Amino acid sequence: MHDLDLEEFCAGSGRKLERAVAVGAHPDDVEFSAGGTVARLVDAGVVVTLVVCTDGARGGSERADMTAVRHGEQDRAARELGVESIRRIGRRDGELVCDEALRGAMVRVVREARPQLVMTHDPTTILRRFGSRTFLGHTDHRATGQAVLDAIYPRSGNPNFFPEQLDEPGVALYAPSHLWLFDTAAPDTRVDIGATLARKLAALAAHESQQQAAGGLTAAAEKQAFNEGDRRFPAETFQVHRLRG
Repeated sequence: MHDLDLEEFCAGSGRKLERAVAVGAHPDDVEFSAGGTVARLVDAGVVVTLVVCTDGARGGSERADMTAVRHGEQDRAARELGVESIRRIGRRDGELVCDEALRGAMVRVVREARPQLVMTHDPTTILRRFGSRTFLGHTDHRATGQAVLDAIYPRSGNPNFFPEQLDEPGVALYAPSHLWLFDTAAPDTRVDIGATLARKLAALAAHESQQQAAGGLTAAAEKQAFNEGDRRFPAETFQVHRLRG
């Protein structure tokens, strides 16, 4: 496992990291898997756009207004991390599929936000082990990750995919240079989140409707952070890929 110097990564080798996009299937997914890293990126001056693919309506107790509840919780969580931009795709929770419509939505995000770094679910994650337990990967997570990868290549930088988008102001061909996969069973890189763990946990605490359903969302995240850090420091782990440049 490689320990990444995030400040050095953001400074780059001649090109500073300025923009990043973090894509999660549900409200709270990014916070749980990458919230501490997102907060550190914001602190380093990176503009982070948070993308949520589903409405989150099937998380927590059954309520007619659950979508509105989760929107409000996501807004509060983003503020804890310092994220100002949230994009909601609005697909039905639990029914997400990697179709061309979802790929097109991800292409639009990439072309508009122009992120050098994209963070999302590992689409290959079916099983993950934590201690003596095994957790099944969520179908929405896999669909999200696959749609993001499909958007990055071959679509977002190719004028033959979704050409109608290119007629709109602020939309242009673009391809990110870095891809970090979270929620992965095969991480290779660890980011120290000791300085931002409190903000990560505060962001997760903002998702009040999920605390009981998740069996203690913030407690689970804190335990995982120290397990990922090999108990020396709290951390988040990723599978890191350099795509170009």
